[in-house]
Parts: sequence; structure tokens; C-alpha cells
Amino acid sequence: MILTNRLFERNSPSRDAKSIYIFCEGRRREYDYFKYFKEKDSRINIEVHKIAADDNNSPEGLFDIAVNSIYPAEKNGNKPKYNIIEGDEVWIVIDTDPDKDNSRIEQIVEIKSECDKKQNWFVVESNPCFEVWLYYHQNNGLPDSLIPDTCNNWKTLVNQIIIGGFDSRKHPIFIEEATNNAKSAHEENNNVLDSGYTEVYHLGTSIMTILAEKIRLIKSKIVEKPLP
Repeated sequence: MILTNRLFERNSPSRDAKSIYIFCEGRRREYDYFKYFKEKDSRINIEVHKIAADDNNSPEGLFDIAVNSIYPAEKNGNKPKYNIIEGDEVWIVIDTDPDKDNSRIEQIVEIKSECDKKQNWFVVESNPCFEVWLYYHQNNGLPDSLIPDTCNNWKTLVNQIIIGGFDSRKHPIFIEEATNNAKSAHEENNNVLDSGYTEVYHLGTSIMTILAEKIRLIKSKIVEKPLP
């Protein structure tokens, strides 16, 4: 849960065109969520890497997958899976939920340090899980009570406040609300991301720099608000 002081500023921000490459720990929830934004606008290319069942999806493992997908492997001369050009971005989306050997904190600190060395590479966390980000699609501020504060309880909460549960086929349309709500609520304590907060709004901001008008247009055509 320890954070380094990370400035989420793109070196060459542009509203014209860019590609965003997203690497997520989750094999379904996160992948389905970000996949929603693919092909919404020709000016932005969003690639969501799909984690295989036998992949190491720890923070360190996820960073290695990103590196191997973008940089040619010297040992075998493989070509990269993704071809990055200037202005493109790489985002690693992780949770702070503790692992069994308690190595997660050290891994997070390490990959943040490594991403700081690369142009337009970013790490964003949700504490304790990605459902915190989903929660902010309809809520501004922390829930009144969530004890114990576990991933399972956050998943239950999201399913309770959204009838039928969060549907990644339609609910990501409220990314602007989630970005504003999560940013407004965001708090850190001595570089520690407190429970119930998420940094994914930084990625939301990046996506919205190009998709804002298209997202708002889609929402304006919705007769009934999907999120009850």
C-alpha cells in the first residue's frame, strides 16, 4: 500500500491521437471494463492485454509482461507485441490487497520506481481492489460502513448499489463521473493510499482527453439511466 510520489503527467500530451496500452491484474473484470472503450474513436487506440490463466499477475509479474510485450526480447530476438511511438502510454493497473508472502508492497514500490524511468509509463492502484473504482461510478465519497474492509465486501457493495451488478457492457459510460468522484475523494497519508480510494482516475482522465465528447454524446442518447 506504500506509494512513491508519482506525478501523473504525460511528457507530450496531445488531443490529436494516441495509443494506450493497459495491463491489469484481473483476468476478467478489469479486462472487460477497459475493453468497453476500444474503437470508440479513431483518434485513440486502446489495447487491453489479456492475462492468461498461468501468467504471473503479481505487480512484478505484470510489469514483466508489459516489458516483454513492448520491448523485443534480446535473448531470442522476438518482435514486440505492441509498437509504441512517441506520445503513447502504458498503464499498469493493480490492487493493494495483500498477498500470502507479504511481498506485494515491495513489488509495488519497485515497479513504480521502474516506471518512473520510462516515458509515459504509469502505475495506478485501487485499495483494496478494482471494485473501489467501480463504486465511484455512482458514488462520491466513501461508504458509511464497510467492515471488515475486504475485496469480497467491496464486490458485495457494488452489487448492492447497482441492481444486477456492474455491467461492463454499458456502465463504463459513466467513466467521467467515476473520474470526478474518485479524484474528489482521493486521499493519501504519507504516500500511502488509504483504503477505499483509487488512482484509476488518472487513467480515466487520460482516456477522457479524447473520448469526452463521444462519451457525453452516447450518454445523451440513453433514455433510462443504466445505473439505478
